[in-house]
Amino acid sequence: MAESFRLSVVTGDGTVFVDTVEYVNLPTGFGSLGVMAKHAPMLCAVEKGVVRCTKDGETIRIRVGGGVASVENNEATLLVSDGERLE
Repeated sequence: MAESFRLSVVTGDGTVFVDTVEYVNLPTGFGSLGVMAKHAPMLCAVEKGVVRCTKDGETIRIRVGGGVASVENNEATLLVSDGERLE
């Protein structure tokens, strides 16, 4: 089983998603960016698109507006203009 880390997706209206995941794929201005547990600290811009994350073999999709992503201490936080979990 892959190691997990905490992912939070937050808008000005509140929290859209918070859970532990094994992988997250972020839409950025320079292409998709993958993050796994113990990723090096980073700060990057997030573009409008779909964030895909994996938990227990299931893919979770979250539509997001533009914003920023911070990865540090085994936690990824996305601060975005808007977002919603897709089913």
